[in-house]
Amino acid sequence: MRTKNALFAALLLITAAGCASIGQAADDPDAFTLERFLEVPTLGSPTLSPDGARLAYTILSRDLEEDAYVRELWLADVGSGETRRLTFDGGRVSNLRWRPDGSLSFLRAVDGTSQIWVNPLDGSEPRPVTDMPDGINAFEWSPDGTAVAALAPPADDDDESESDDEREDWEVRDRLEHADRYAQLWLVPAGTEGPSEDEARQLTRAPLHPYEAAWSPDGRTLAVTYNERFSSLIDEEQRVGLLDVESGALRMISDPDRHASRPAWSPEGDRLAFFTDRQDAYRTYLNDKDLVIYAIGDGTTRTLTEGTQICLGGASSTPQDPPVWSRNAKTIYTRGSEGRDLDLYAVDVRKGGLRKLERPGGNMTAVDVVHDVAAYIESQRHRPGSLWVSDVDKLKKPRMIHTTDDAVAAYDLRPAIRIELPGHDGVIVEGFLYLPPGAELQQRHPTIIEMHGGPFARYGDAWTSRYPWQILSRNGFAVFIANPRGGTAYGQDFRRGVYRNFGTNDFLDLMAATGALVSRGISDADRLGFTGYSYGGLMTNSVISRTDRFKAAVSIAGIFNYVSAMGQSNPQLFIDSY
Repeated sequence: MRTKNALFAALLLITAAGCASIGQAADDPDAFTLERFLEVPTLGSPTLSPDGARLAYTILSRDLEEDAYVRELWLADVGSGETRRLTFDGGRVSNLRWRPDGSLSFLRAVDGTSQIWVNPLDGSEPRPVTDMPDGINAFEWSPDGTAVAALAPPADDDDESESDDEREDWEVRDRLEHADRYAQLWLVPAGTEGPSEDEARQLTRAPLHPYEAAWSPDGRTLAVTYNERFSSLIDEEQRVGLLDVESGALRMISDPDRHASRPAWSPEGDRLAFFTDRQDAYRTYLNDKDLVIYAIGDGTTRTLTEGTQICLGGASSTPQDPPVWSRNAKTIYTRGSEGRDLDLYAVDVRKGGLRKLERPGGNMTAVDVVHDVAAYIESQRHRPGSLWVSDVDKLKKPRMIHTTDDAVAAYDLRPAIRIELPGHDGVIVEGFLYLPPGAELQQRHPTIIEMHGGPFARYGDAWTSRYPWQILSRNGFAVFIANPRGGTAYGQDFRRGVYRNFGTNDFLDLMAATGALVSRGISDADRLGFTGYSYGGLMTNSVISRTDRFKAAVSIAGIFNYVSAMGQSNPQLFIDSY
């Protein structure tokens, strides 16, 4: 399990660095230990009902004795703020969706397959309403609530739909596994008291690979994000198209030379908003995204965010959330990241342009907007987070629904310091600095430098359940987590800073930032460590082969050899970045 490997590697780093002054004894019952860090619960999946009156969400925690995750389903009344827990079996519920009739639905795994379950919220027991033989991966309700568009494994007859010669072009080239076992789009009838007797109908077939679908208000059309040849990793070839539910005919509407994703229908169904690459000469992970509107009537496309430096749709190389239309269709809402911040933005549909919706707190890690009511989760590096609701245009005055911050309140975790350091060649390297309890900036500490994965990612002001940096800092270490060139949320030039030059400008940025930490009296030059996960592991390998500055290093899931990496995984179109 990669998460455990990363945490174990971090512990090895503590040991390898010689266990500098221990901030808290291991047997101290009040110490914030690794076990207590792992047990901190986190909020997720805020999902508002169609009328905006109720809010479903999850709380995820770890059961260390059982070596398992536990996900609880909760419900809140938006008006009163009252909350109640809906599940008590520790089951892995996911894909929360409200059925148009007001009942709450979700995926729940029983006997190895996930089906759609519905909780009417009237005191009766939740019940499964689908029985797909191989389960369901994700779903969206039709406007009348009688069926779902579901991603589910394809029918067995797909194995015989093409000859071996015909399949050779796409099977295995893009997947080490058999592509015919990966999800296709289905129309699945769903009953009220149980599964419908009507048969499900498969709408798409390999090598087409659908990722997501959104229903038109009239229920006749699905806006689909898909790939024309099968692969989950060749997402730079994603397109947006319109699929006629009755005939199954699919028509591409996005630019065939640019990545496109996350379609969202306007309230009247006359327009479709989605994200697309800004340029067609680079892969999607090298492109900032624009929000565009496609007119169903005349087929024209208009860009609303031309020239923005905001990383739209979240903080990753591709958008994480679909855009959301306001009830009057005058505004579209989207999360966006700028540097270390992740906030909600309003886009003017008529004039274009973005406006950040100001609010208190750290990063907005999840959001849902319905009827101009926003429900969102925000956290910071020293707080696991809280769930809030607000009028979407009045985020400065939110109301708290639930918090998990009390899980760490007794430990008095110190906020990470937002810091800017000089990188190479005039670039500023932003990041966060963790200091030991009671320590001051002008005091030399053994220091660990950490590089994020990607490299097309970045570190923001949000809690992480993956890396125990607070544990390291409370054991006497300073930790600097860095955003050097190659990451997102700093514009296209910054994002392309290591294109076909991995371990060059980012290496120089990190070494310059490390030198600044030493020269400012923060870090002890004789007690430095380096670590990172995935691309950060690759960077660790680069660092320790090029400098003796660091006394200890841990490379987590990093590439040591590009040739063997190609033989053991499948980043075919990512290879051009090397």
